[in-house]
Amino acid sequence: MIYQTERAGQGHSRPRRLFRAPSNEGGFILVTILLIIAVLFPLVLAFNNKVQINLLQAANHRDSVQALRMARSGVEGAIGILKADDGTYDTMKDTWAIDFPAIGAGEGILQVKIVDEEGKIAVNRLVGSSGVDVNRDVEEQLRSLIERLGGKPEIVDALIDWMDVNDDVTGTAGAEEDIYGNLGYHVKNGPLDSINELLLVKGFDKELLYDRGLSEYLTVAPGTDGKINVNTAPSEVLQAVLGTMTASLSTPLSESDIEDVVRYREEHEFKNVTEIGQVIKVSTTQMGSITPLVKVNSSFFSVHSIYTIGKVSKGVDALLKRDGKTITTIAWREL
Repeated sequence: MIYQTERAGQGHSRPRRLFRAPSNEGGFILVTILLIIAVLFPLVLAFNNKVQINLLQAANHRDSVQALRMARSGVEGAIGILKADDGTYDTMKDTWAIDFPAIGAGEGILQVKIVDEEGKIAVNRLVGSSGVDVNRDVEEQLRSLIERLGGKPEIVDALIDWMDVNDDVTGTAGAEEDIYGNLGYHVKNGPLDSINELLLVKGFDKELLYDRGLSEYLTVAPGTDGKINVNTAPSEVLQAVLGTMTASLSTPLSESDIEDVVRYREEHEFKNVTEIGQVIKVSTTQMGSITPLVKVNSSFFSVHSIYTIGKVSKGVDALLKRDGKTITTIAWREL
């Protein structure tokens, strides 16, 4: 505001107010500041989000490294347990067979499970190493097991075709390249690498494999002798192997005989195969047919070890072979 003197009568003067139009400078500065804030705020927000993401990724990476290290240590612990075990005979009462509870380790939880792979049917023995010859005993055992689980036994035809090297369709439910080519993949013409591979074979599905439990009764462990451990095999496997008529077992055990075997091992254990003849009534000839099919100790074990920290889980699946006190890793897969 500016004052200007105005003369009045008798020589006196008084100030007179003069007004100047308000300046636009202050408003311009304010608008500029607001514009700067409007531009910078999203940038700051984006930078902050990126920092948070980077921190989260770093934490996840740290947890992933730690989780995998702990999962590996779970397998090492299983190896130690198997080394300490008396391998003269193996039962579900042994330390390795314990249903281990989840263990609090470090900042997370470790879970380890050891499974006897020789309490299962060796599915890769279905077709011989030549890729042509079919093991009819294993074929009948698989048909019996699948039927007992509510599946269609004829799907074993397709499994034979999946594994053999010829192009001849087996039985009424076989499948060769013309079927799989339309599905976008090729017939294997070789042994299974995993039980999950069965999902690629015509007739096999998740319901049979997992809901009905077929996957729990089969193994792809290489180098097994085909005998099942009578102390650890599930009753379903015992029924399929000892309760099914095959070329090698013309007089199979009855269901009640197998129930007696299961009941006995729950209270005791079989220290040798000949003890089976003391538990159930079998002829010498029948016992002679049973003996080549079973044993009381095992060499192949699978280990599933998983460690969870926060939202991160890492696991290891390992297949181990025990020979006395020596443990050899046959297969190793990190999850």
